[in-house]
Amino acid sequence: MNQIFATTVASLLNKALQLNPTSLAALNEITDKIIRINLIGTGSNFSLFPDDKGIFILNDYQGETNVTIEIAPFTLSHLILNSTADLDNTTEINISGDKEIAVKLLIIIKRLNIDWEKQLSQKLGSTAYVLGDTVRSSQSYINKHINNLETNLIHQLDLPTRVEMQNFTSAIEILRNDLERLEQKTQELI
Repeated sequence: MNQIFATTVASLLNKALQLNPTSLAALNEITDKIIRINLIGTGSNFSLFPDDKGIFILNDYQGETNVTIEIAPFTLSHLILNSTADLDNTTEINISGDKEIAVKLLIIIKRLNIDWEKQLSQKLGSTAYVLGDTVRSSQSYINKHINNLETNLIHQLDLPTRVEMQNFTSAIEILRNDLERLEQKTQELI
């Protein structure tokens, strides 16, 4: 089942790359690199094999990789879909290996700017534009109400804001690193 999912994602991604020659050409920067994505909480991993024609994806590849990204599925979708999110300002992600490869892949994916309405209109005619307007207005409505709900919950339950949580998480990470350095210094002195 996971390989079917991997093949479907690869097919969609490669179609989008073919519609955007600039992004397809950018794959040359990471050609012959192997990128593993471990989806936290699912037990699944997918390995991406980019080349100048697109990206091939395998499920549960066990060979060596150039970079491994451990990330929760929701965090991955946020990282890809949020224009301001990047690897440095996204929590709940662990990268081992050549981080620059992961950065380049993310940039390539984020730059996929496909006019899906135009593509759909070739199959559906003007109905595609009506559908696009409906999706955009629904998305705007949902985003507005989710943001209102989040604000109300934070206020009513006296929860920390997203920024406060990010600052807290960063402070814990700094403290953990300082503690590791202190432990290492103590071991050197003993």
